[in-house]
Parts: sequence; structure tokens; C-alpha cells
Amino acid sequence: MVSAERPSAALQEALQLFAQGRAGEAEVVVKKAAMAAKAKHGSGSHPLARAYADIARLHVRMGQFQKAAVEFQHASKGPMPAEAAARGDRLGFMFGYAEALVGLTRYDEAEKVLRQCVTFARSLYGVTSAAANAANVPLADVLLKAGKTVEAMKLAQDSYNALWALGDPLITAVIPVRAEALKAAGRPDSPFTDLADLPDELVSKTVAAVIARAPVGDPGRMRAVLAELLAFADKKCGDGHAVTCDVLAAIAHHETRQGTGADASVRRTAVRRSVWSYAVRRAPAGLLANLEVAFEPDGALHLVPHLAREANVAETAQLQAILTQAVDDLYSRPGA
Repeated sequence: MVSAERPSAALQEALQLFAQGRAGEAEVVVKKAAMAAKAKHGSGSHPLARAYADIARLHVRMGQFQKAAVEFQHASKGPMPAEAAARGDRLGFMFGYAEALVGLTRYDEAEKVLRQCVTFARSLYGVTSAAANAANVPLADVLLKAGKTVEAMKLAQDSYNALWALGDPLITAVIPVRAEALKAAGRPDSPFTDLADLPDELVSKTVAAVIARAPVGDPGRMRAVLAELLAFADKKCGDGHAVTCDVLAAIAHHETRQGTGADASVRRTAVRRSVWSYAVRRAPAGLLANLEVAFEPDGALHLVPHLAREANVAETAQLQAILTQAVDDLYSRPGA
């Protein structure tokens, strides 16, 4: 969901613990923070509501959407706060509740909550504000998931146009949803044509946002979106650029996640190009002529380098190390 809110210290610590596989310790951290908030500020206080929302956000990350939904609802109870910042927090709790509902595939309920969020955002920030337009993005996403393609496309396009006209960085949030909506609508135009006019920093953020969407979007549509993204990255950044390398890795990871539904040719091409781009720039001069990529039945990657000349012992060892580093680089990039 769209949010510019910085995670609390407790939530940041909990998320780090969860990333390390220490889920139990992560829950203890946010629950202790909630108990401390209750002791200091009392039941029904806004700090306690924020602490409940942190527990819910951790549970969303853990995939425990039912728990998260209940916790976000609990955080949203009580009178509407008077302070603008606290009202913004309340809006965040509502977005979180909708996200939990999406995780439970309760799209109709999520749509109702998100329409309330849009109304709330317009009241809080102004109808024509960037924040109000960005609030449409999660709603467009849910409509897309629910198969309401025409409405999703219109909402995403309207938000895109408004944020573009405002020149607001929040446009990076709508571009991934709009890109998938374009593919769902059967539109042949590239979703990324306008990105050539954006500053490099926003291009990088947009690419990262599209890559982050790949695991949660429709697999077929996201395959098409990533192909368009690669074409854009090649033209804007060129081969070997970090952005292009990230997109190649994202394509490879996306196909790996599809299992038997993967496009083997797309996966092989992305992996080959990624490894080649890394290795050819680092291999001893004039040594590497070509590279074949194959996958074992268990999914293991198999590389066969073709040499342009005979290598000495040191060069052979160096090339082997470089190829290993190239594979490590591929699998360390976003989208894995």
C-alpha cells in the first residue's frame, strides 16, 4: 500500500529479526513496545494504536493476514484524532487493513475499505493533492486483482496523469500498477515511454517498484511488463548499468518462481546475458568468446564458457572465480 511513513524503531528491529529467521523474537519486540505504550499512555491512546499497527505490519510481512486484519481494525477503533499527523496515521491503519484483506483474497471487502481511504485522503490532503491521487493506487490494484480491468485501468491512468502533471515523486507508486493494467487491457504501448524524461533517481525508484511488484502481480502480465522494462533500461541506461542488471535479474527470478509455468527461453536468455555482462568485463583480455547456460533438472545453473584462446592456469582459476561471482551477483539482486 502507498505509505511514506517511516517504520518505528521497534518495527524496524522486528523486521530485521524476521529477515534473519527469528520470527518469535520479532513478535516479542513489537509486543513489548505495545505494552510499554499502554503503560505510558493508556488504553485507547494514539501511541498504543500505532503500536498495535506495528504488530499488524509485522504479521502482514509474515503472511499472517487474519491476525493483521484484526490488529489493524483494533488500531482503527476509537474517536478520530484531532491532530493532522494522527489522522494520517489512522489513514495508514486503514490502508493496512485493506492490505490484510487483499492477503486473504477478500477483494470486495478490501475495495470498500480502499474507497473509504480515498475519500479520507481527499479530505485530509485535498482533492487535487499528490497524496490523494496516490491513494487511488491501492484501489486500482485491488480492482485489477478482482478482474475489474476497465475500472482499474482508468483509475491508474487518471492517477498517473495527475501525478505527472504535479511533477510529484509519488508517481513511482502508480507506474507499476498502471503497467500491469495496460497489459491486462491488451494495450500494446510501453508503460515506460515517459520515464526517459524523469531524473535518474526517480527512474531507479520506479524500476525498483516494478521489480517489487513482480512476485505479487499476475505472472503472465508481469512477464510482459518486465520485458518492456528491460527494453526501456537498455535504451535509457545501456548494458552493464546497475538498473539494467537489476531488470535482467528480476526477469530470471520471475521465471524461476513460475516453476513448470516458466518460459525457459526467457529465463535462460536473462541469466546468460546477466552472467555474460558481468564476466566479460572482468575476464582476462581476449579470453572469453561465448557462454552457454543450461539448467539441471533440479534447477541448478550450469555454465559452459567458450574461450577465444588457450588459458593458462592462473587465467582459468580467475575465470572460474569471476563466473562464480557473476552468479552470486545475479542472485543477490532485487527480486530473488
